[in-house]
Amino acid sequence: MWTDLIPQPYENLTLRLIEAAISLPWLFYRYLPKKAKAFFPIYFFASLPLLLPFFFHFMMLKNEWSAAWAMSSMAALFILILVVYDWRLICLITLIGFAMAYAAVLAIDGYVSYTYFQPEYVPTYLFALIGGIIANHRKQIAYQSRISLLQSLSGSIAHEMRNPLSSITNAMSSLQAILPNKPHNRDMAEKFDLSYAGLINIHDVIEESSVAIRRGNKIIDSILASLQDGSLDNRNFKRHSAKNLIRTAINSYGYSSAQDRKLVHEKTLVNFEFFGDKDLFVYVLFNLLKNALYYKERADFRIEISTKTGSAFNYMTIRDYGPGIPASKKERIFDRFYTYGKTGGNGLGLSFCKRVLQALGGNIHCNSVEGHWTEFVIKLPAYDSKTVTDLKKGILKNKRILIVDDQISNRLLLTKYLTEWSCQFDEAENGKQAIEMAARNRYDLIFMDFEMPELNGDSAIASLRSARNLEPSAAVHYLQVPVIGITALPRPEALARSAECGMNDVLSKPVRRPDIVRIFERYFFSESSLISLDQQEAISGSRILLVDDNETNRKFMAMILEYYGCSTGQAENGKAAIELLEQQDFDIILMDMEMPVMNGMVAAREIRTGKHFSRFTNFAAIPIIALTGNTDADSIRRSRDAGMNQHLGKPVFKEELISTITIWLKTNINGNIARIVVPDENPMTPDPVIFEKKLASEKILDRSILNSLLETGGSALLDSILKLYMADTAGIIEKLRAAAATGNMKSYDMLIHTLKGSSGSCGANRMYVLARHINDFSRSGTWPENKEWLAVLQETYDATCAAFSRLLDENAS
Repeated sequence: MWTDLIPQPYENLTLRLIEAAISLPWLFYRYLPKKAKAFFPIYFFASLPLLLPFFFHFMMLKNEWSAAWAMSSMAALFILILVVYDWRLICLITLIGFAMAYAAVLAIDGYVSYTYFQPEYVPTYLFALIGGIIANHRKQIAYQSRISLLQSLSGSIAHEMRNPLSSITNAMSSLQAILPNKPHNRDMAEKFDLSYAGLINIHDVIEESSVAIRRGNKIIDSILASLQDGSLDNRNFKRHSAKNLIRTAINSYGYSSAQDRKLVHEKTLVNFEFFGDKDLFVYVLFNLLKNALYYKERADFRIEISTKTGSAFNYMTIRDYGPGIPASKKERIFDRFYTYGKTGGNGLGLSFCKRVLQALGGNIHCNSVEGHWTEFVIKLPAYDSKTVTDLKKGILKNKRILIVDDQISNRLLLTKYLTEWSCQFDEAENGKQAIEMAARNRYDLIFMDFEMPELNGDSAIASLRSARNLEPSAAVHYLQVPVIGITALPRPEALARSAECGMNDVLSKPVRRPDIVRIFERYFFSESSLISLDQQEAISGSRILLVDDNETNRKFMAMILEYYGCSTGQAENGKAAIELLEQQDFDIILMDMEMPVMNGMVAAREIRTGKHFSRFTNFAAIPIIALTGNTDADSIRRSRDAGMNQHLGKPVFKEELISTITIWLKTNINGNIARIVVPDENPMTPDPVIFEKKLASEKILDRSILNSLLETGGSALLDSILKLYMADTAGIIEKLRAAAATGNMKSYDMLIHTLKGSSGSCGANRMYVLARHINDFSRSGTWPENKEWLAVLQETYDATCAAFSRLLDENAS
C-alpha cells in the first residue's frame, strides 16, 4: 500500500518485521504456557509503547509529518485507547512512545524535519485523545457498574440461597435424630418398628441429600468468589479416582426423565487419579451434561464419556451429537457472560468450569464439527506430576505444623523435610511448651515425641484432646488436628501409648522423607474421617436460645437439640432475644445474623453491654455462636468484633453444630492437666559383667540410620548433626558426673533420657543400648549396680566419637 497506492518518502520493512515479532506473544496469548502468562502483564506494558506510539510516531517523523502518517498516528491512538482504558496510562504510554521516536530520529538523522507539519494537527490530535478517553471511560464505567452490581447482588443471592439449604439441612438432621440408627444386620433391624429395607432407604436418602447440600453450598461459595474475582478455595483438594467421580456425576445428575439418563453412555473409562475438589469437579461434569442435554430432541442424539491416560496429563472427553459449534465460537464460549446457541443462559457456566480446571492445574478445550458433534476435552495433570506437587506445596504453604521434641537433631531433620514442602513450622522442646504454643496458635498437624522432660508427649496430647486449659474455639480445633507420635520405642509399645492418649499415627526415629510424604497424603490429601467423640452426655441438660427470623429453621434445630437432651428457647429477632434472656436462664445462644427489627450483629453488641438486664448477669460470658450465610473473612471479623464467640456458615450440619456446642459448654476448661501414666518395662538388672560383655558385642554405629541421614540431607546435614551430637554428649556426661556426685536423681533421670534419645536418632547404636540400660535404672529411682558406670559411659562415648570422626573423614574424601 505504501509503495504503490500511497507512496511515502520513507519506508522500513526491517522495522515492521521487528514490530511483528514483538507482537507474536499478543497474537498467541491463549496458547502460552501458564508460567509465561504470569509474566505477560510485564511484557504487555513493556511492548505496548513500541508497538503503537513509537512505531507510528517514528514513521511520521521520518516522513516529515506527512498527512498519511499523521492520520495513521491518530488511528494508533484510537487503538491504544481501546487496549488501555486508564487515561493516565494512555497519556504516559503516548508520551513515552513519542519521546522514544523523537530520540531515535534525532540519533539517526541528527535533526527532526517538520516539512509537512500543519498546526491543525495539534487540536485534532488532542481532540481525538481526550474524546476517545472520555468515550472509553464511560464504556468502562458502565462495564464496571455491571460487574459491581453482579458482585454486590451475588452476596445477597448467596445468602438467600443458603437459607432454604439451611432449612432442608435442619429438617434432615432432625429426622435423622429421631430415627433409630441404621442397622448393620437383620437381627438389629427386627428391634425397630420400621422395616429393614425402609429404614435403610430412609438413612441412605438422608445421607445422599446431605452430600448434595454440602456440594451446593460449596458451589455457591466458589461462584461467589469467581464473581468477585477471588481465587478458588483449594483447602479441600484431595486425591480422587476419575472413574468413580464420573459415575457419581452420571448417576446423581438431576435428569428430567429416565429417558434422559439413557442418553448418557460410558464409552471407554480408563481409571486415573487426580488432585482436586470432588464437589467442584462433579459440578463441572454437571454443567457439561446440562449443556449437552439442551439438544436432546435432535435425532440420534447421545452423550459419550471416555477417558485416556498419558505420561504427564490424563484426559476426559464428553462428546454430544448435537448441532456443533462454529470454529469461530469455540474459544469464545469460555468467556464470562458469553453464551451461544441457547436461550436463558448467563454465560457463566463454561467460564467457571475453565476456572475450576485451571485451578486444578489442568484445562478444558472444545472440538466440534458443525452439524455433527461437539466434545469438551478435560486435561488434568497426572497425580505424580510436578504440577500436582506444586499445587500441594501451594496448599502446604498455608499449613502450620508444630514439632515437639527435646532432641535438636530430630527437630533439625523434620524442619528440613517440612521446608522442602514449603510448610510453616514452629518448634517446642517439651509437652508443656507445646500446650502453651497450641493455646496461642492454630496448628494443622503436630509431630510429638513420646518421652520428654517437663511433660511427656502422651500427657500433652491427652490435655489437648480433653480441651483442658484451652479456650473453646481452640478446643474445637484440637479435637480434629492429626497428631503423629515420633519415638525410638518398640512399635507395639508406641502404638499402645498413642491409642491411649489420642495420637493418630506413629513414626519411628529417625523419621525419613517417605514417612512425611505418607503423613501428608493421609491427613491432608485423602478423604479421612474425623475423630469421633460421644458428645450427647456433654450437652444433655443444657439450655440453648435459638434466635432466627425463620420459624422453620428454629423448629428443626430445636428438634435436633432436644433429641440430645437440651431444652431450647426461641426468638425471632435480636430484640426478642434480649427480652427472653432477662426472663430465663440460658447456657448458650445460637444467633442468626440477618433478621428484621434487630439483626444478630446489633443484638450481640447490645447483649455484651449488659445495659438491658437487671436479672441476667452472665451477659459478658455467655457464648454467642453466629449462624449466617455470609462466610467471607470480613463477615467473620465483624461478628467477632460484635462480641460473638464463633462463626458457623449456613447450612450448619449436625456434627459441626453439636461439636461446637459441646466445647463451649465444657465446665472444666481451666482444670488441671491430666497426666497419663504409662507403665514402664521392668528395669533391666542383669549381672553387670554379663551386660558389659553384651555391650561390647553391639555395633558402635547403626549404618542404616546414618545412611538415611546422608540420603536425606547429604554430607552437610550429616556433618552438622554428628558434630552437634558429640559436643552435646560431652556436656551431658559432665553433668551426669555432677549429678552422681550430689545424688541429684531428677537431673540424672532427665540427662540419661536425653542421651538415650539423641543416641538413637544419630545412629550411635552402642551409646543408645547403654543409655537405655541406665535409663531403666533412673526411671525406677535407682543408680546402676556397676559403680564404674560413668567410666563405661565415657569409654563408649570415646569409641563412638572415633567412629564418627572416621565416617566424617570418609565422606569428606
